Amino acid sequence: MTMIRKVLVFGMALSLLTAGLAYGADPIKIGSVMRLSIGAEHGIPCARGVEMAVAEVNKAGGINGRKVELIGEDEKDSPASAVNAVQKLINVNKVVAMVGPMTSGDTMASGKIANDAKVVMISPTATTPKLSGYGDYIYRGCSRIDTQAQVLTDYVVKNWKPKTVAILFSNEPYGKGCAGLFTKFFEKNGVKVVATESFMRGSRDFKAQLTKIKGTNPDFLFIPGYTPETAPAAAQARQLGMKQKILGVYGDMDPVYIQLAGPGGEGHVIGVEYDADYDTPKNKAFKKNYEELVKKNKDPYNIMFAALSYDAASMILEGIKKNGPTADGIKKYLDTVKDFDGVTGKLSFNKDHDVVRAGHAGVYIVEVKGGKYVAVK
Repeated sequence: MTMIRKVLVFGMALSLLTAGLAYGADPIKIGSVMRLSIGAEHGIPCARGVEMAVAEVNKAGGINGRKVELIGEDEKDSPASAVNAVQKLINVNKVVAMVGPMTSGDTMASGKIANDAKVVMISPTATTPKLSGYGDYIYRGCSRIDTQAQVLTDYVVKNWKPKTVAILFSNEPYGKGCAGLFTKFFEKNGVKVVATESFMRGSRDFKAQLTKIKGTNPDFLFIPGYTPETAPAAAQARQLGMKQKILGVYGDMDPVYIQLAGPGGEGHVIGVEYDADYDTPKNKAFKKNYEELVKKNKDPYNIMFAALSYDAASMILEGIKKNGPTADGIKKYLDTVKDFDGVTGKLSFNKDHDVVRAGHAGVYIVEVKGGKYVAVK
């Protein structure tokens, strides 16, 4: 080897080492399984959150000189597709942990595979109570839907003092599950359900269902589902002269809801899991970086979903830093961590592997006022 070549090779190795990435070291692999086709308005922000956490670690030199490699998959809103994605990440890519899937059905279907393989899985957004205690390696990074239902119902009963409600729900697992669960909470609090109607994903005309509901004259409307349907449903309710308050769920946490619903979105109330005004250096940096990333990539904007997945990925990465790049090392960290400094709060996990945010239930109430989501509780 010539002297010049020796100097070049040494210089390359030195630059890699000073960057904290050992020359030739195998990367540490983690995965993400997100809604990148159906539901991409939520899935792309979720994927960006994981990317941000990994990019920060790599920019700081990796973990013990090793780069973190992120492999992303699309769950396609299909349990079968989620199972295939998780199997690929485990058997082909050899990941030690993954963030996602996002939906409850996809997480339940693929969680057993991850658990049997002893690979850590944190769903950032699966809300089903059935996920609690699902497996030794399975964790949840958001609140359960029954927790959300309790907080929202308490708020509505206290502040709106309703006697009746009508429900217009999305006829898929999330919307259907919300309709059934909230019905129990409404009735428990003395609020009678006077009408129940449904719609399919992809629907854009809700006038027939809303006309039936209008005839029952409910005190408020509950419309659980996803933004592409719930927003035009709210707009059409107003077009039919319905002036009742509208309650939604966090599937509506999307600036696009306000755009699609127009004036019909005013007064819309939902529960969310991210406080943009959470006053910590970490959250301020996260907000700034996320907004720059959205602008650069022309992404759908949804900072709550990005925040939930960012925290999930950050905890996995911290577990690797503390205990090494193994699923058991990550699991040991997640089982013992107390008040992790996340952008959604101070985070821990309970015995059922559900996230716990110090100081509150983890659900914030927001209302659309003047075309913006404003915290009311």
